[in-house]
Amino acid sequence: MRDIKNFSTSEWLRFLPFQYAFKETRNDAWLAIYKIFRPKALDMFLKESERLRNRNVALVVAFEQPWVLDWLLRMAQRNLTDTAVLVFDNSRRAVARLDIERVCRNRGIPYLALPANPTRHVNRSHGMSMTWIYHNVVRAINPRMFAFIDHDMIPVRKTEFSERLADQPFFGKLRTSPWAWQLWAGYCLFDFSTVADLPINFLYDFSQKLDTGARNWGCLYQHYDRDRLRFASSRYVEVRDPATGESMSVEMVDDRWLHIGNIGYNDNFRSKAQFCENLAHALDQGISWPHLCGDGNADEVP
Repeated sequence: MRDIKNFSTSEWLRFLPFQYAFKETRNDAWLAIYKIFRPKALDMFLKESERLRNRNVALVVAFEQPWVLDWLLRMAQRNLTDTAVLVFDNSRRAVARLDIERVCRNRGIPYLALPANPTRHVNRSHGMSMTWIYHNVVRAINPRMFAFIDHDMIPVRKTEFSERLADQPFFGKLRTSPWAWQLWAGYCLFDFSTVADLPINFLYDFSQKLDTGARNWGCLYQHYDRDRLRFASSRYVEVRDPATGESMSVEMVDDRWLHIGNIGYNDNFRSKAQFCENLAHALDQGISWPHLCGDGNADEVP
């Protein structure tokens, strides 16, 4: 939570510090209970993941969108060259979980259905899922490094996580507030040895005006000089639909990942589905990403 000295007089008069403190305590209590749930498939999942010890792993929290996940996995097998992908299903609908499990099985990707999460708060559900994965899977696997990748992040270029994390303890897309900073939960990489003994908590901290993952400010981020670290770039580029010729502005993260954006907890993907399907088909046909985005600097990837 934000340091009490950073609350304004008007915020104190509205009792906001007390409200934030209550909600943080409540959320931590829910998280503590959620972390102890162990689905029946977990033991077998961990046994099959023993081979990943001291390797790189990318953790994808899937939610309700099997086609998008399939595109991510297909492109990851093509472009994510030094990292094993694991999928954790946080979907609410049973039919979505069946479809996502089928996608993973067809792609040969390890799949684990997360314990049912009753919360309907988008950020809380995501943060609890990530924290559960860290404490129940990542710590058991003991990887060299691990990354959380949103299910709508599509790797459209070759990338090596070892290179992105070569000279610092974590890497990702930066989010800031007047009082703190964090890595965006949708693209964050960590050296496991750096955080192995820390009370990692991926819940949000709205008192700091920060989102999912912000609770790691206290145990991790605040101990590092932000100005001495590299972070992932984020920019919007115009991408041409290869079928219609029309263009759409899309976010590129770290110059390697197409971020579709806002597709999990609503029907926003419906308006983007045909565009994404056309892009996927073009890339499968061998059309290069620079050709699709028409960016004069597209071939220059740092």
